[in-house]
Amino acid sequence: MQKEYYFIDIDLQTRVVVGWGTTPNATHTGKTSDPSVHRVFLTKGQFNKLAKHLG
Repeated sequence: MQKEYYFIDIDLQTRVVVGWGTTPNATHTGKTSDPSVHRVFLTKGQFNKLAKHLG
């Protein structure tokens, strides 16, 4: 079974959540292909609580 990592992506200039989801790969540095977006990894429980609120 492949491990899943839960994340939210935040635009560093506007401080807005621009994405969220799961990925099989984690950089743990928060770097993404877009230098203005930072990825924050969450535990499964934190992610599920957030997903309830984001709908």
